[in-house]
Amino acid sequence: MFMCCVWTQGGGSCGKMDSHTVMLLLMLTGMSSPSALGALQPFMPNVCVEPDRVVQVERQPCVQAFTRMVTVWKQGCARGDWCVGYERRTVYYTGYRQVYKQDYQTLYRCCPGWSQLSGEAGCLYRKSLS
Repeated sequence: MFMCCVWTQGGGSCGKMDSHTVMLLLMLTGMSSPSALGALQPFMPNVCVEPDRVVQVERQPCVQAFTRMVTVWKQGCARGDWCVGYERRTVYYTGYRQVYKQDYQTLYRCCPGWSQLSGEAGCLYRKSLS
């Protein structure tokens, strides 16, 4: 059972709710998705917070410019004839490199000595000491 307090403009009220009601409220408020019904959350009983380091790989674009001189025919040179001229042409190539970024995420696991069964809301079962 969970103690749940709801506060509105007119005041607040508290009452007991079972785990199924809490999960239903979370789904209706958009705080949890149906696929995450068995996911542990920090407000659940016997759930411990554990920071986890994650390495993410990102593709980062790397643009390089290559400039070269190109031979072109130009009109209007000496005496109105055509002549050879040169123009600069730039071509851009995009390559990609892998960049590794270290990030942290918060994991929720059952505290030592506790376990979760069948996707229940929290770690409600004490592990036997054997």
